[in-house]
Amino acid sequence: MRTVGWLPGRDIAWHHGAVPTLFALFLVFWVASLVLWIWALVDAIRVPEDRFYRAGTKLVWVLVIVLAGGIGAIIYLVVGRPDPATRAMLRLHGPPPAVVPPPPGGSILPPTP
Repeated sequence: MRTVGWLPGRDIAWHHGAVPTLFALFLVFWVASLVLWIWALVDAIRVPEDRFYRAGTKLVWVLVIVLAGGIGAIIYLVVGRPDPATRAMLRLHGPPPAVVPPPPGGSILPPTP
């Protein structure tokens, strides 16, 4: 029986079995991070206005998520994602209508009779 490095009594088959297991574990974490990253990015983009974020703006959060990857997605979910009440309101009623101020006085011609 051949030993592997510092593991006395372990044969080569154990060592070769551990490498695919570690690779599979790494692959699972990588896929989970990618899914979280995509989900956070879509969630940040779908917020209709900057005022709904708990902190920051849409540009800031998209940049944080894109540049920091999985860590940026976690930061967005903890710090910037709109609170559950706001998300429920947006889901049920859609974004509130934009308030358009009236035009300044004298800028519109009076109607002709």
